[in-house]
Amino acid sequence: MKFIFTKNTLGKIKNCLSTMALGFLVIGTAQAEIIDFQAETNYCNAVLTWESDGSSNISSYQVQKSLDGINFSTITAFRVGASNNYSFSTRQTEARAHYRIIENHINTFPTASEVRILKENCIVGNIDTPSIDYYPNPMVASIGGDLHITLENEGAKMLSIQITDITGRIILSKENELHQGLNQIDMNVNNLPVGSYLIVTSADGATPKANRFIVQK
Repeated sequence: MKFIFTKNTLGKIKNCLSTMALGFLVIGTAQAEIIDFQAETNYCNAVLTWESDGSSNISSYQVQKSLDGINFSTITAFRVGASNNYSFSTRQTEARAHYRIIENHINTFPTASEVRILKENCIVGNIDTPSIDYYPNPMVASIGGDLHITLENEGAKMLSIQITDITGRIILSKENELHQGLNQIDMNVNNLPVGSYLIVTSADGATPKANRFIVQK
């Protein structure tokens, strides 16, 4: 029996194979087109940043984590945006974890970045991240000024504050020592463009809390 494949048929077969490969996450042998992939720990959080080379063939990214360096699982995904810079923060209480970025392509198999290993000596006690109040919200871009954050502290020592966009990219960050009782923290947000943001707070590595923050005209 003889099979004759037209150009159109071959194209369909290629698309089918690509779909199957993504389902089982068959990773190509080429290295991902990532210029700079960095990873660091910050109060029981793993902070990952990377930069794309701007290729039009890239469709999305997956952030993967592994405890043994062999079996990876996806913890979040990013669509390709206008910016080539990406950032993601995730809680890490394990003593050692491996991270990598999977770069998904439009016409070829996914490729993987180099693996970054983070070690963390995270001791999580009974401290919970305090709830915060913040104002003004919405912030008027033409007026600008500081975002004022207040909270009642019952024993935490440090508070991590991150302002992210809706994709999770970190725009601003700040570390603050806390004292017992009422605390007020000011953040300069003059350069934030109009849009929606999240204020992500975490005390002494406890589970982060997120609050919505808006900048309008």
